[in-house]
Amino acid sequence: MKKNSDSSQSSPVLCRFQVDRRTVLGGMAGLAGLSVLPASAQDDIATAPPAPGDYLVFAGGEDRTTPLTPDSLVPNAGQVQAWPVDPATDTVRNGTLYNLLVLTRWDPAVLSPEGQEYAAEGVVAQTAICTHAACEVTDWIADSFHMECPCHFSRFDPRQNGAVIQGPATRKLPALALAMEDGRIVVKAPFDGRVGGDTA
Repeated sequence: MKKNSDSSQSSPVLCRFQVDRRTVLGGMAGLAGLSVLPASAQDDIATAPPAPGDYLVFAGGEDRTTPLTPDSLVPNAGQVQAWPVDPATDTVRNGTLYNLLVLTRWDPAVLSPEGQEYAAEGVVAQTAICTHAACEVTDWIADSFHMECPCHFSRFDPRQNGAVIQGPATRKLPALALAMEDGRIVVKAPFDGRVGGDTA
């Protein structure tokens, strides 16, 4: 799965993100039985980093509220974007682009030992933000199963816990350890490194 991305600047990405945030938060607030928090409290939750117990939802498409399960993802296919969600308030943590995740699903046997420790039934999660210049890692190299940043063409291997395969990035994509809870994918531990670009 290869998504289109502007390789020269990040402003279109941020504009798209702002629209998505209003759409998702508005939709979540409208769910039956959901208590609406004051805007300031909701914003604080939305900008807080992923936390243990958070469930995940798709960041794009028509369904952005259903908790993800392993069956939500196609095995051995390109990355999909997701947001973590605070389970206590059902607030999507999309107040900062640094919370945007990329998910892939694999046969656990092809994952590195570290990748196996982080995976939930073969599903692994890394930040969507390139560690070189903080662009979104949106491209997929199908023949090598690598994720590529369209800005400067750094490549990362999701099977090796986000390891750098090709620079200019020198630091792996920070990853989230995942677990299964009531059939859905949840965050087990915070990011294992600093999210963001080293030159941004």
